[in-house]
Amino acid sequence: MKGTIMKQAIIAATSAAMLALALTLAGCAAPQDQQSNVEQKVSEAQQETAVQQSESIKPSPDKYTWYVKDYRGMNAASVGYTALDELRHDRYGDGTLGIVYVSADGSYINPTDEESLKQYVVYDQNLKPNTEIKLEFLKQEDGTEYDNLVASESQEEVVLAVKKIGEADATAPCMTAIDSSPDKYTRALRDYVGRNLASCGYISMAGSLADHYGSGYITMNVLSGDGSYIELDDKDSLADYVVVGQSMQPNTMITMEFSKKADGTEYDNLVSSQSVKSLDLKVVKLNS
Repeated sequence: MKGTIMKQAIIAATSAAMLALALTLAGCAAPQDQQSNVEQKVSEAQQETAVQQSESIKPSPDKYTWYVKDYRGMNAASVGYTALDELRHDRYGDGTLGIVYVSADGSYINPTDEESLKQYVVYDQNLKPNTEIKLEFLKQEDGTEYDNLVASESQEEVVLAVKKIGEADATAPCMTAIDSSPDKYTRALRDYVGRNLASCGYISMAGSLADHYGSGYITMNVLSGDGSYIELDDKDSLADYVVVGQSMQPNTMITMEFSKKADGTEYDNLVSSQSVKSLDLKVVKLNS
């Protein structure tokens, strides 16, 4: 009888000890799992921060070569300046790049409204930082170059996706990287899909919508989804629409020929013909 009681006591004590050991091990494992999760989240946050950090931009080796800046994280009002043509530009040596702001919902970002721009931050750009920009300079009659008169640039604009400060990043429209132009005779068609119509080119003196391509330009035929008439010479009217399609693919090459003087030499900036003269843009009204 006493032996039986003794065995039961030993078994009970052993079970209690094993239970205590299991609880202890479980208690030790939980903090390790939690620490692992924390370390993973910290690592992911560090990786995300590293991606968002500005990329170091190569220094310009000469007046002909420049590199696209890293605009990500910049306040929109801190980018470039508003020129006399009421478009945004940023200087690259003696040349400039046009600045085009786009928003995920297609709403118009006015490049001349500094107070409004201060509400936005850049979170993406279509040309990667350090994309090379080549400048060519105008020449005098004797063939020598002017010091600061640029004839052509291999890139003419950079598209910046912006969001309201504090908002999460959204899918950025118009982020197609446009091919560089090898010379003044060749230009690559831009990506207009996702842009607000008021951010597409400029209103010409003839009252049509056009966009510069080197020394040439193309006119844009605007087609509304519902067939309604759009006042092309009215910026406020254009701002009500977003582009949802274009008749030619981005990076379609546009070739140009230049007029010649009596001695057979070409004019620097007088285009006589070009392979693409117009582009159809399909648009829809915002919030429709």
